[in-house]
Amino acid sequence: MNILKKIYNSKLFRALLEVAFSFTLAFLLLASLRVILGVESPLFVVSSGSMMPTLNIGDIIVVQKVMPAQLGIGDIVVFRNPYVPYGSPIVHRIVNIRVDEEGNYKISTVGDAIGRGIDQFSPWDASLLIGRVILRIPYIGNLYLFISTEDRSITIITFIIILLILFLFFGGEGKKETQKKALGYTRLLYIFAINSLLICLVIFSLWGLGAYGFGMFGEYQLNAERYGAENVFLVMGFMTYRIDCQVYGRIRQGALTFSWFQFLLLVLILFNVTEVLVPIVRYRLNRESSNKNE
Repeated sequence: MNILKKIYNSKLFRALLEVAFSFTLAFLLLASLRVILGVESPLFVVSSGSMMPTLNIGDIIVVQKVMPAQLGIGDIVVFRNPYVPYGSPIVHRIVNIRVDEEGNYKISTVGDAIGRGIDQFSPWDASLLIGRVILRIPYIGNLYLFISTEDRSITIITFIIILLILFLFFGGEGKKETQKKALGYTRLLYIFAINSLLICLVIFSLWGLGAYGFGMFGEYQLNAERYGAENVFLVMGFMTYRIDCQVYGRIRQGALTFSWFQFLLLVLILFNVTEVLVPIVRYRLNRESSNKNE
């Protein structure tokens, strides 16, 4: 029993347990998405610019299974390449749907970067359809693209191992040490650093850094330069936004996009409430209580 207790309390075992828990949680989340959305692979990473500026390289798109009869002109869909069925899927926008004499759906698509006509895959049979894009999450897919090559994979794995070693040696200094670090100038520096980081991320989520992402306003500006500011409409929702454009006399809906700006702003507010406001209020209440007791 003592041996088992020592193993359980060891830093290495705790670290491995946390890693295993993280992988299990990720697996359960992915399995749940597969069941809910009805597709084998509900998440795809955009790796080409054929749908820019609606979908950018490095975006993650969430795909839901739909029947061909549920599709409409303007929907963004993911489908298998008719010429290379087991290759990388294609993400394009529907421009035409027709039903042949046998009742088979034939779908024509094109990338937003091209805008007119049809792509080289069209018309393609609806049996190649994987699903419809229901959500876009900017930036996150860049990590996958970064580590997709062998050399970068080795770099990332090495970095993770170094972090794990640092955690094992410096992650368990005890409660007293943690309390000491939470006091004085160290705590002020910590609060300042986190606030600075969050503010920088908020600004990045709005304007981006060009090759590393365009940001919400950056995407709006790209569309405005292409179609004219009077034809571009930014539609805000809760934790989401969408950029619609009037193209050739008709409204073309953009992809519903997760709003990093709203999310990071909420994190910034919650952080300052819990780390700044609550301690100040608690300190004043304790001080008033002490004065009354005296």
